[in-house]
Amino acid sequence: MVLAVASLVSRLFGLIRDRTLATHFGAGDILDSYFAAFKIPDLIFNLLILGALSSAFIPVFVEYVRRNGKEEAWSLVNSLVNFGIVVLTGTLLLIAIFAPYLAKFVAPGFEPDKLMMVANLMRVMLLSPLFFGLSNLAGGILNSFKNFIVYAIAPILYNVGIIGGVIFLVPQFGYMGLAYGVVLGAFLHMLIQLPSVFALGYRYRMRIDLKHPALRQIAALMIPRTMGIAAQQVTVLVNTVIASTLAVGSIAVLNLADNIYSLPVSIFGISFAVAVFPTLAERYTLKQVGEFKKDFVQTLRQILYLIIPMTMVYWLLRAQIVRLVLGAGQFGWEDTRFTISVLAFMTIGMAAHAVVPLLARSFYALQDTKTPFLTSLVTLIIDIVAALLLITYLKVVGLALAISIAALVNAITLFWILSLRLGGLPVKQLWNAVVKIVGSSIVMGAMGYGTLQAASWVVDTHTFVGLLTQTLAAIVVAGLTYLAVTRRLGLPEVKMVLRPMSLLLRKE
Repeated sequence: MVLAVASLVSRLFGLIRDRTLATHFGAGDILDSYFAAFKIPDLIFNLLILGALSSAFIPVFVEYVRRNGKEEAWSLVNSLVNFGIVVLTGTLLLIAIFAPYLAKFVAPGFEPDKLMMVANLMRVMLLSPLFFGLSNLAGGILNSFKNFIVYAIAPILYNVGIIGGVIFLVPQFGYMGLAYGVVLGAFLHMLIQLPSVFALGYRYRMRIDLKHPALRQIAALMIPRTMGIAAQQVTVLVNTVIASTLAVGSIAVLNLADNIYSLPVSIFGISFAVAVFPTLAERYTLKQVGEFKKDFVQTLRQILYLIIPMTMVYWLLRAQIVRLVLGAGQFGWEDTRFTISVLAFMTIGMAAHAVVPLLARSFYALQDTKTPFLTSLVTLIIDIVAALLLITYLKVVGLALAISIAALVNAITLFWILSLRLGGLPVKQLWNAVVKIVGSSIVMGAMGYGTLQAASWVVDTHTFVGLLTQTLAAIVVAGLTYLAVTRRLGLPEVKMVLRPMSLLLRKE
């Protein structure tokens, strides 16, 4: 819940960030270049850092602390830090040199001036993976000790840095202020987590032990995971390449819609998966398969209980959400209309995207990184083929639909394989819960739609306040309806929502 609340705050700051960007620049050349420039730094971060930390570091670190004590574990961390700095620095310098060629690779449909803008932004943004590398290692350590608060706050500061860049640095440095804001945000992301790591007893030492057994274990585990991430990143790059050949602003619209769509996925999918991951890794270390399955099923049900109604809310209120978040300044009606359409087709895969982090981390807890890689490879092929077929008819909206189709295939495949690995999961029980959740969401959607129409007769939806009032009224009615129906149906997950509310009321 700590992670979910902090993720909500972070994502709200992310929406403020996107509104600030959209208001200042609209869905045009600058935002196209800005989002395209992100792709290579993101690729480096995901391949060289996230692959090791998300799948390999935490299970190995938890096991090492348990068996060998903290001092040996800190030795592993120092080797990882120093080796990572050397590799990252060399890689980033090479990329900076070849940035103009990489810009053309990422966005072949751009004009020369626009490509130069991408290269300039990319060179500055390359500092962010270095800060994120140290920050995410610190976050992995904190997660291993089940300390989530500082880790959860860090993304908020990242968004604050980008917002500050738009407001304060762009007037001073032009469009390059966007890149400086990204680097500032990454630095703040790192800075807030380091004191907590030192408080646990860590002390930096300038040494690298490449023969450290745990370092080799991490390397062996991260290779399949890195290849899986590579498949995911290729998907992102292919979508960017395709979008660069479509109308001006297509890359911006795709990224802005994805950021809005990612809010519930991050809150209810990633937060729950991150929180349960150390526990799953510990269950596997202790050979507690029954408890592993119980924790997995409980977390999966909680995610589905929250994400399926959010899918209905997003579908119902997609126009209101986009208008409230982005519809201001230079972001005109045509930009808004395209973003609404893209968001509508992205919601089809929302539940799948939300459960994939839990499914993948369940395999990582089993120290199996090969299976998620193979499913990512299948997902990549499906995404590319579907995108190339659909853009002929749907343009940038076709990319959104292709992403949703691929996510659904990935989630179903991972669940099926995990069930086989664990000797069976309570599929019938889960299916009964899903039917109740979907049914409740449909009732909720009907009530929300009625409220939406009724509110449009009372308030002026052409103003921000009127539109916000209409949206909040629909969300409140829909949310209360969902809670009432699921409580009547006896879903135990409803207590997860009602218990904190009742505790707050008692305190008052």
